[in-house]
Amino acid sequence: MKTYWDTSALIEALHVPRLRSRIRRGENGTRPHSLAEVFSTLTKGVNFRYPPADAANMAADLAKDLDFVELSAADAVSALKKASSLGVRGARIHDLMHAEAAIKYGADELLTLDDAGFASLNLPLQVAAP
Repeated sequence: MKTYWDTSALIEALHVPRLRSRIRRGENGTRPHSLAEVFSTLTKGVNFRYPPADAANMAADLAKDLDFVELSAADAVSALKKASSLGVRGARIHDLMHAEAAIKYGADELLTLDDAGFASLNLPLQVAAP
């Protein structure tokens, strides 16, 4: 079974050892952009605030155990064109891009702390909290 981790789930895994131990190459993936989102979240001071060097090391630790899938420009444009019919506006485009990457990765499940953000996307995979 392949699992796609959105940024919120990756942040949770960094703070819950039981979740972190689940992340292994070949079974778990995300977008490379998630590493920037992890760094941003860890350093901005909401809920916690890590020094940039520590946040970079934490992201690097995740990177060694994840597969990465990237959306091409054509993939991104296709997702943007779907946005209207799915009711996606504003920052929810990030959820849609994660969903498209999860599908491209061949994931069976997408882990997120924001399952409501994915609920209206009618995904062909399970969306769950980690």
